[in-house]
Amino acid sequence: PTTAAVTSEGPIVAFRNRTDDEVRDIYVSRMEAMGWTEPVAVHADGWKIAACPVNGPMLSARGRQVVLAWFTAVGDVGHVYVAFSRDAGRTFGKPLRLDDVASQGRVDVELLPDGSAAASWIELADGRATLMVRRLSPEGTRSAAVAVATLEGSRTSGYPRIAAAEDALMFAWTDTAGKSTTVRTAKASLHVLSPE
Repeated sequence: PTTAAVTSEGPIVAFRNRTDDEVRDIYVSRMEAMGWTEPVAVHADGWKIAACPVNGPMLSARGRQVVLAWFTAVGDVGHVYVAFSRDAGRTFGKPLRLDDVASQGRVDVELLPDGSAAASWIELADGRATLMVRRLSPEGTRSAAVAVATLEGSRTSGYPRIAAAEDALMFAWTDTAGKSTTVRTAKASLHVLSPE
């Protein structure tokens, strides 16, 4: 999947690129007066895989501030990262790691009014898949990771989503446990995501 957001200087899109030698890093392109800019890599992860990883990035923007979250699996171990931009996506800062052990990806991210971001992902640890959330600042400060729900580790659990609502975060995900598939939701105060 691709992702898009609108900055005060126009739209920005992010996607997983595919080079001739199968490197699958995340690239961005911005809409300017003369059209879309040449796509550029956000970070040189160097994930090389001759397959189609269905695990795209997510963007969020407020004014000239942009945040991007993505999954990569260099060395066959999945990890998720966030990078911030203060210039409408022209450049991004150093990637900040989200997960604590390993990740299945399926990220989402929401830029908050104070410039920090809340990001979610599926953590893989102790044989379980867990929807997690953490708050990060552009300077690298991060909160403890908070578990939202235990999920099925397969693709049937879909792509969990988050949204900010005043001083809270709303979560939605697909629960495939049991005989039926159900959409679940949860709400958490932003105060539970205080910096470490």
